[in-house]
Amino acid sequence: MTGIWILLAAIGVGVVILSVWGGKTARNSLAYFAASRKAGPILAGLGGTAAGLSAFVFIGGPGLFSSIGIASLWLILSAPLTGALQCWVVGEPIVNLARKHRCVTVPDLLAARFGDGLPRGLAAAAIILGGVATLAVQVKGVAVIGEIVFGLPGWLLAAGVLVATTAYTTAGGMRAGLLAEAFQGLLMGGIAVILAAVALAHAGGPVSALATLHNHRPELLSAWGSIGPMTALAWFLLFGLGTCAQPHYLQKFLLLKNRAALRWMPAVMTLALLSVLTVWIGLGLGGTALAIQGQIDVPTPDSLVPSYLSSLAPWLMVAALVAVTAAVMSTAASLLNLVAGALSHDLPLAIGRKPSPGLTTARWATVLAAAVALGLGLSVHRTVALLGVLGWGTFTAALLPAVVLGLNWSGTARRGAIAGMIIGPLVQLGLEALHWRGAMTTWEPGLTGAAGGTIVMVLLSHLAPGGRSS
Repeated sequence: MTGIWILLAAIGVGVVILSVWGGKTARNSLAYFAASRKAGPILAGLGGTAAGLSAFVFIGGPGLFSSIGIASLWLILSAPLTGALQCWVVGEPIVNLARKHRCVTVPDLLAARFGDGLPRGLAAAAIILGGVATLAVQVKGVAVIGEIVFGLPGWLLAAGVLVATTAYTTAGGMRAGLLAEAFQGLLMGGIAVILAAVALAHAGGPVSALATLHNHRPELLSAWGSIGPMTALAWFLLFGLGTCAQPHYLQKFLLLKNRAALRWMPAVMTLALLSVLTVWIGLGLGGTALAIQGQIDVPTPDSLVPSYLSSLAPWLMVAALVAVTAAVMSTAASLLNLVAGALSHDLPLAIGRKPSPGLTTARWATVLAAAVALGLGLSVHRTVALLGVLGWGTFTAALLPAVVLGLNWSGTARRGAIAGMIIGPLVQLGLEALHWRGAMTTWEPGLTGAAGGTIVMVLLSHLAPGGRSS
């Protein structure tokens, strides 16, 4: 346990340094929400990848593999394409709008494109709801680790990690958060590759692991698994196209110092993303084979990774916990900052009021977001993976039409964008409600919501020539 205490001490020292430095350098909204727009492709690329890959990947991904097998990979098959897709489709429009209109938040972008009021308010509401849901993923993932690996009450470790992240995010916003995320992204990528290789080696190698699945649970090797082709393809599209609507990715384009950074960002993001995602395949396949062989006990999908970590040598377990902690803290920092911006900066502007001067309100909003996410994460019973899909789907349904089409198609009308941002989440939440009540549906809520919102937005835009008019 000595290594664990060293890890906790290192996190504590890092939090204090980031908090002090961030508090001194983040003195205005540009620094607090957009890191003073000084990021290059490496910082922004690593930070974006780290923010997007959370407990959802390190805990939820391998757990989902143990439940439905290689069909879970439909969630990540688009990974080689997403970095280039983001930079090509939304990166340049965001950089141009941010420079021209001094945007510091994602709702600022939509207000600059479609006018203030409802466009800003709806985007802020989506970020608050989706952000809290995705923060809850981090809470739940850490809670599972605490219970299985350390034998602690889950809430205790989850609260500790969230408090540490909230401390430096509250003090320094994205000025502190971006540096932390870039460093955490490097750690995650390197450790993920090691963990994947070790897990497969413990299972006798990839060929042996696949043979174990083939002999004992062949259904896990089906391309569609228990989810079927419609859900599998919907997941592929949701996580392929949906990357262009995730505010913790979009935020990183607001931090860029110039357009030239977009040239190298896809390479940085793709290499970092593929490195981290090896843990999904390696721990998923290797851990599932070990569970089938009876070497680890996996009562629930979310317990696969913690149970495997408990069986590792101390130094490997500490390395794994470093990666999981980095994944959780990087995502949490971005989401806390986004939700704080929506609460303190965008909602007041949406109703015609000036935000409070200074950063006091933003800092209190950061604390509030953390408290709500902690309560949600500890109370819901969804697996980490499916809770992550919920948060991702919420952002996709609400923001994908307005961000992808709205920022690129000059014919998009204000009324069309507003209607799309209303219809999308309503469809998504309606399908989610059916799911929670036990109704069977083959429609993926987030993707269906985005499709509905897009159709409405296009139709209303054609009825209102001029694009920007209402």
